[in-house]
Amino acid sequence: MSSGGNKQLNKNQLFKRDKIRNARFIRAQTLKYDNAKTPDLSKENAATLNVHNFIDSRSYDIEQLFISMKNSKSSNSTRVFQSLPRKLRRRTASHNIKRIPKRMRNRAKREMNKNNLQSDINTVTTKKNGKKLNSKELYKAKMSLKLLRLFTKSKQLKLSISDSLTVSTSHKSIRQKIAFLHKLIKDYTKDKSLTDINNLLNNINGSFDNTGINQLSKISHNRIKYLKRQNNFNWLSSHIWNAKRSHMIKRWGFQIPYAPTQKCYRLTHRLGGNTAASDGALCMDSSYIGTMILSHTDNTKVNEVIKIISNSKAIQSKYKNKLYWFEGLCYNFNGDVLGPLDLLWISENTVMIRLHPSFFETIFNSILDYDNEFNLQDCRFSLSSILIRGAKTLTALSSIIRTPNPSESFNQFINISSISDYSSLPKRSIFAFNSIDPRYLSTPSPIKPKKKTTSDDILKLQNNLPADEITNILNKLSDPKERNLSYRNQNSLKQLAQRRRQLLLKKPGETKNQISFNEGKDPKIPLLLVKRPKSNDWLLILPWHWLLPFWYQLNRISRVYHIGLRQLQQLNYENQQLYFPDDFPFTKAGHLENSIFKRDSNSKKWERKPIGKRLNYTKVKNIHAMDLPSVKGEIGDYFSCDWEFLRILRNGINYLLQKEGKLTMVSSSRTSSFDEKTSLRNLNVLNDIIELYKDSQAKKENNELVPVILSSKPEKYPLDLNKAPIQLSIIETPLKVTPISCTFLEKGHPADYARIYHIPKEHYKHWLQVANGIYRSDGKRDHEIEHPKPDINHLIGFVTSGTYHQGQGRGVANGFVDSSSLETSKQNYVLIRNVGTNVYRIAKASLIDI
Repeated sequence: MSSGGNKQLNKNQLFKRDKIRNARFIRAQTLKYDNAKTPDLSKENAATLNVHNFIDSRSYDIEQLFISMKNSKSSNSTRVFQSLPRKLRRRTASHNIKRIPKRMRNRAKREMNKNNLQSDINTVTTKKNGKKLNSKELYKAKMSLKLLRLFTKSKQLKLSISDSLTVSTSHKSIRQKIAFLHKLIKDYTKDKSLTDINNLLNNINGSFDNTGINQLSKISHNRIKYLKRQNNFNWLSSHIWNAKRSHMIKRWGFQIPYAPTQKCYRLTHRLGGNTAASDGALCMDSSYIGTMILSHTDNTKVNEVIKIISNSKAIQSKYKNKLYWFEGLCYNFNGDVLGPLDLLWISENTVMIRLHPSFFETIFNSILDYDNEFNLQDCRFSLSSILIRGAKTLTALSSIIRTPNPSESFNQFINISSISDYSSLPKRSIFAFNSIDPRYLSTPSPIKPKKKTTSDDILKLQNNLPADEITNILNKLSDPKERNLSYRNQNSLKQLAQRRRQLLLKKPGETKNQISFNEGKDPKIPLLLVKRPKSNDWLLILPWHWLLPFWYQLNRISRVYHIGLRQLQQLNYENQQLYFPDDFPFTKAGHLENSIFKRDSNSKKWERKPIGKRLNYTKVKNIHAMDLPSVKGEIGDYFSCDWEFLRILRNGINYLLQKEGKLTMVSSSRTSSFDEKTSLRNLNVLNDIIELYKDSQAKKENNELVPVILSSKPEKYPLDLNKAPIQLSIIETPLKVTPISCTFLEKGHPADYARIYHIPKEHYKHWLQVANGIYRSDGKRDHEIEHPKPDINHLIGFVTSGTYHQGQGRGVANGFVDSSSLETSKQNYVLIRNVGTNVYRIAKASLIDI
């Protein structure tokens, strides 16, 4: 019998079609109005419709609509792993039921049986048909395993791992290493002079305080299994957790999360930005930021050092006496800017300093050289920290933190824990108290305040701050003995499981979510929670080996997501703040990041492309109004912000204007000439300045020197015309730059390393019309207008961070420009051109306060 052109469906296809139809079917209820309740829907009486009665009568239809939408969404998710949240999905979950949560494994087995995939259940992992180990390799593998087992039997060996294992056994065979460790264990058990080391270990987990007193501390290794992987780059406590969920980057002696594997650009904007859509929190292990405790018997000595490194800003009374958190720039003892500085005065002669690892050792050694009577603690591996931001920050922290004893600071924290917009809190928002082990909570749950948060509770943070209690906790955090005391009787996972079983024996009505605290036995953890006023985020500081329990519990809370360095840069960019080191070209670390690390990465990425797929920068035409003979295509370095080029260009223009009184682009009557005495190029026109830049790049001199210096206000940097030869003065004189934020006024968005131009006077009227908007006859904005182009001498800066800003819905760029160009011009507009293009976009510029 003919099917009439329609394909016959089999049994499974019919079942699937009916399933989808039933899921998308919306039930409706036939309404029967009484005469008194029947709404009059005529045009004359349209305003008499009773909305509440109408909604109540249609509540059944609305409910069925939501049910249908939910069923339709999951109707095609025929597999268990397809119905999981995105962050729990794994490729191996499609055939390996052990990658699926336990609550869903029975359903996964039924699905596999239905599809005749019983073999995948029985053989979860398949052996690779690789090369088998020979007898020698098998022997080495077995001996290495025995070596690791032997090492883990002794807790004391964890304290001497750097000296005993890595140094003493570096050139020994496996048998010699085993014999050495046997002897080492014997010595530790017999030698009575090592009682101080045994006293350090007061717990079964081997946690101890690793602090360097007036010397740099040794690297802290958590697991001997991964010792060889940390020879050059140390792991943070949360490394194994982050390595499974993030892309890692090796930088500054650490392995740091760079970005989560899941796409999170929009999520970071919604949760971490200052938007009303934020209903979660973002957290990051920021323990790579080094912490040092500086103290001295003479408080004037401490005051002198803080005055130098903070440029006299952190010695104000509110920072020294009122527990305000300081954020600013760090200066070395020569007066050069190094990077960001976080600082907190604990007392008149004790200060907590947090520095970026790129210049931590520089400041540490400089302080020791300044006065050898300082008590300087290197707490890089004894104090850790978690950075949190978002509307759910305080709620998430209150879900995992419990205090063993009554605390006024903790009560203040609980009273404001329900606040989601913490920008309303005072600048001095600081809490410090003792906490119990967060693993005592079976399920994190927030503590509900006894009453709603009022303005009086917020004022108490400012007026009734428990300074004595906070100072007492800060003294514990700054004392190595107190930090080590917090590890006393630190429970292992097995011990916690045994104590959790006892909760099942409790009577009905008694709490079974929290293990009861034993006052005389269980540890107390000193915590510091502070709101950073400039960054507008929260910082939790705690002892090093307590970070992991807090980290695991924090990430169990819904709508709390982990981030990396890339997301920190995004949040700073959206808040018009500079991100270290990418947006700090006036520092040594920022110069290296731009000129070496990022440049090499971008150039290698470009070279890996086929010749037909990569842009030829030398053949880009019509970039400027006038082409110079010395320039072919793109100007400067293509893969970075070429501050060397900008310095020579701006200094050269300044020299020509002072010498000739006017700027000539190129001389048609003569070519370049050289001085017979110095063999340096004579500078007469702008084209000679470009050739001078090429000469300096060919010699590759002074590449390690930072070519620009920071200027917070528009000003000129004097060029010494009397210095001979003038060519060296142009090359070596640093250029003063000022940070600005540029907002596009039309379509397009900037990219990193884009060029920033000053608008020529003769073109200003045209670009002002473009800024106000030029519209077509149909009322739409005209983007196809031909624009006049500036010359190369109008280049004033580079974009360090630029992309599409989701908060403003347009392109926004952060960059630096020549300070003298801002001084001579009162324009608020600049032109931005991306690298490798000849399209200019107008943007409104504003200064960035740092």
